[in-house]
Amino acid sequence: MKHLPFKIIILCILLPPLLYMATVSALERYFTGYYEKAVSNVYLSEMNAVLAGSLHLSDAINDSVSSYIDSNRLIRMGVKVDVTVATNRGTILYPPVFEDEIDESMGSDSTKIAQQNFQMLDKGLSLEVEATIEPLSIFSGAVLMIYILLFGGGLYVNYRMAVARIRREDREKTDELERLHNLETEYARQVDKLDSERRNLMNEYTELKQSLDAQRREAEQNEEDMFEEIEDLEKRLSQNLSEQQQQQDEISRLQQQLTELEKLRENVDRQKEKEAERLGKRFKALYKQVEMYDRALRGMTELTEDMALKAEEVIHQLNDDASMVTVKRKVFNKKGKATVFEVVFSYNGRLYFSKTDANQIHIMAVGTKNTQNRDLAYVDRMAS
Repeated sequence: MKHLPFKIIILCILLPPLLYMATVSALERYFTGYYEKAVSNVYLSEMNAVLAGSLHLSDAINDSVSSYIDSNRLIRMGVKVDVTVATNRGTILYPPVFEDEIDESMGSDSTKIAQQNFQMLDKGLSLEVEATIEPLSIFSGAVLMIYILLFGGGLYVNYRMAVARIRREDREKTDELERLHNLETEYARQVDKLDSERRNLMNEYTELKQSLDAQRREAEQNEEDMFEEIEDLEKRLSQNLSEQQQQQDEISRLQQQLTELEKLRENVDRQKEKEAERLGKRFKALYKQVEMYDRALRGMTELTEDMALKAEEVIHQLNDDASMVTVKRKVFNKKGKATVFEVVFSYNGRLYFSKTDANQIHIMAVGTKNTQNRDLAYVDRMAS
């Protein structure tokens, strides 16, 4: 539910059976028309034998239709075809349910058989075909399985894309923070280097100026050269100061970005505090024998949904009967400190609690294996 919208899950559950029923209904109408044309082309395929009297009309129709149905692959896979052939006066020729109506007195007289066949054909024949798909057939199962695989695959692809997007965004935020911190460190190092160079240049400038004064007293002819050297040093000093100011401006810009990131982090922390306050009110109303520390409530807000449910299940058991909870170990059992127990949930989760003489449960911290060291340090302070 964290990565997939609820409406997509509902659609992926409801659409396959709905589309299956709509597809089966459409295929039945299509197959009815298809097999009606096909049967109409084959059910009188033995007209030469019928008109010659060597075969009864009903037998010829039965042989032709039965042979076609038996040889059709779709019918063997679950498409049921009901065929009815009758004369315009209502005599059913296929399926052969009224064979007693055939005049047995004709025997094998081909002339009489041909005459009777001709009379039936002259009266006209009606053909009715209805195709249905058996619910538990291979064909209907294949249609349903196609829709299930299609929507199941779409659901899985949607989930993987959502997870990849969230991970990518988190990774980009982490990389950007690390880059800004590295830039701040690099610029600070450069500023220190420039400041050191500035001090060295100032010292050098002072030394040169002192040397110039001494040389001026000794020899006036070298005065012009010394002034040029001083001017060059002043230019280098001015350039150094300008570069230092640029570095300082860049540091100010980075500090402003860090301030904005800290504000964003504070907003997230405030949201977690509100969530922790809401959980505290809820737990206080539901679990009368349990007192939740602020550290534990904050830890609950940082768990995943599944781990939070497991943690609440442990809290529920502690509220009902603490002896039913499996304790992994006693964390602190020293003289002068309250005994603190550690409970493991969801393999990676950790919960720390203590009991009072009145069987009141104090849940000090809830976290994961990654926060275990910080949680234990906090529990050590609280148990003193």
